[in-house]
Amino acid sequence: MGGERTATLNRARLLFLVTAVLIGLGFVAMKVGLSYIPPLLFAAFRIDIAAMLLLAYVILRTGDWRPRTRQDVIAILAGGVFFTFGSLAFLFIGLQGTTSGVAAIIYSLDPVLTIALASFLLADERLSLLGLLGVLVALVGVGIVVQPNPSHFVSGNLLGEEYVLLGVVTLAIGGVLIRWSNHELGELAVTAWSMVVAAPAMHVVSVGVGESIASVEPTLTALIILLYVGVFMTAVGYSTYFMLIEDVGAVRASFVQYLIPVVASVTGWLVLSERLPPEALFGYLVIFVGFLLLNFEAVKTAIGRVRRTPESAETQ
Repeated sequence: MGGERTATLNRARLLFLVTAVLIGLGFVAMKVGLSYIPPLLFAAFRIDIAAMLLLAYVILRTGDWRPRTRQDVIAILAGGVFFTFGSLAFLFIGLQGTTSGVAAIIYSLDPVLTIALASFLLADERLSLLGLLGVLVALVGVGIVVQPNPSHFVSGNLLGEEYVLLGVVTLAIGGVLIRWSNHELGELAVTAWSMVVAAPAMHVVSVGVGESIASVEPTLTALIILLYVGVFMTAVGYSTYFMLIEDVGAVRASFVQYLIPVVASVTGWLVLSERLPPEALFGYLVIFVGFLLLNFEAVKTAIGRVRRTPESAETQ
């Protein structure tokens, strides 16, 4: 029994580290890739590759991959429009005007924002006073990082960080709508089909704004980056993240969102000589504190389990 617990814990640690590294490096890869591929076309290519791989995976490895109910279709459409298309469009556009580390920090707001929106939109989700405080603290943290200017949102002349923030908001809306749909499909299958929906839409919008294949620089570096972002960051990274959720639960798995910016910031500094502004680091810490407050009871329980695990293993 103790051996099984230890094996499960070791597997969770490995999944945690692999997910953080794959996605964290992906932010830097996307930043580099934008020098070779226009943003929306880059996003479309990323979705193309990941959609084919993820859909093939769920078809081969699971028996329940076909959308069968109205709720499944709603989840796929919500995932396609918001979770995939909207979030990635804003992210890739925003990355042109900010660093990979700052973008990853802004994306660490996602777990907090998703829970906050769920508390308003889902009947079975309610925030405690401590949870509400956590949301407010996290919003202060992202405000420190982004420093949004309302006039930019009115005029449409957004800065890079503001585009990335819109991407996080869209991502959170998509996540909540997927949960609201009460779908029967597995999460990975919903994600795969969402990408199938989003891919052609992203190509259409890319053409609509004037992007073309002719503007792509067909270098070996561009190809390697595209394959990394599509295969390792997205297809493999999403898969390991969902496996982590299955092993340790959504709250504990969400901690990976706060290691990803560390990987992205350090790698961005090493590869691109990016410097993380002091206010971005401070804002990141404030967002993390907000996450801890929002999930205080779950975090306390998780810490207790981790502390008991070695003791339990020794007594077996």
